[in-house]
Amino acid sequence: MAPLEGLTVVEAANYLAGPMAGLMMADLGADVIKVEPPRGDPYRRVGRAYGSSSLQFRAANQNKRNVVLDLKSEDGLAAFHELLRDADVLITNWRPAVAERMGLTAESVRADFPQLIWVRVSGYGPDGPRSELPAYDGIVQARSGSQLSGTAEPMNTNNNVADKVSAMFAAQTITAALHQRTRTGTGTVCDVAMVDAMAYFYAADIGAGHRIADTEPDLAVGDTAAGSLMLETAEGYLTLSPVSGAQLRRSLEAAGIGETFSAVMEADRSDTMDVYFSAIRPALLARSALEWEAIFEEADVPAAAIRTFRQHLEDPQTIHNGTYKRVPDPSLDGDWLMVRYPAWFDGEPAETAELPPPDLPEVPRQ
Repeated sequence: MAPLEGLTVVEAANYLAGPMAGLMMADLGADVIKVEPPRGDPYRRVGRAYGSSSLQFRAANQNKRNVVLDLKSEDGLAAFHELLRDADVLITNWRPAVAERMGLTAESVRADFPQLIWVRVSGYGPDGPRSELPAYDGIVQARSGSQLSGTAEPMNTNNNVADKVSAMFAAQTITAALHQRTRTGTGTVCDVAMVDAMAYFYAADIGAGHRIADTEPDLAVGDTAAGSLMLETAEGYLTLSPVSGAQLRRSLEAAGIGETFSAVMEADRSDTMDVYFSAIRPALLARSALEWEAIFEEADVPAAAIRTFRQHLEDPQTIHNGTYKRVPDPSLDGDWLMVRYPAWFDGEPAETAELPPPDLPEVPRQ
């Protein structure tokens, strides 16, 4: 099953927030045409080159076709407009003034391409005091309020979470707009600001402590959100996440320190987990993380040894789920591991064209 089969998406976006939204459309069966400038998406050059592009670019652009157009030229812009005449969706992540310089405004798109759903991903939105400022993942993370919530020092993630969260909301916005088009018969212009996407993403935990207007924030909410700890063992690290009294008791018993349960439960509610972890940390040094994982699994307590990504690839559940599939890639010495869209439809994964990331076509110099 290919849920978005028959849908044509034009992606005029670079780096990650826009292209990952296009990736999700492609992985659900849409025909995604990536428009690249003559030198290609700059993301091709981020990291070591494998063939015509980096692994980062490859990971965000599987299952797409591409064309090279110079949108600063009249011919390139005319060709771009021709693509839009047959497209259902346009994804961009330009600053607002870039589209205007090409004559693409909400009004002109509605008039010239009434069927088109245009999703504009930007750092701050189409207008306002920061709308024309450059915004990359780290900048948006810094503005999101997340990096100083639950920690004394700023805490950054080791991945581009702001880009990816924004891409997910952009993809969801596209599917919502498609449903609206079936009711109204017309397309729409949608805006996804990365700062808004991060605010929504953090609203259910880190942001929750600030949601009662005109009162002092409850900063303990941020502490709770940062509460998944890396616990040292005799070999490796373990994440342990008991969430009920029964799980707390069983985990302490499994660790051989069941007598500490009463002290944990008698502690003030805000101190319960601090008392719990103080009790269990020394006990965990007696065995390896993988041994503890098996012990806590037997006790029905949520726990996992912290794995490398290679261990994740080799995990029996990853293999059982068919999370990755080998796809021949002529530009590589080996096959490309294509990760599938993480949903099943009537028990089957979404079908795609199984295209490796597109190479950059040679464009004759004028």
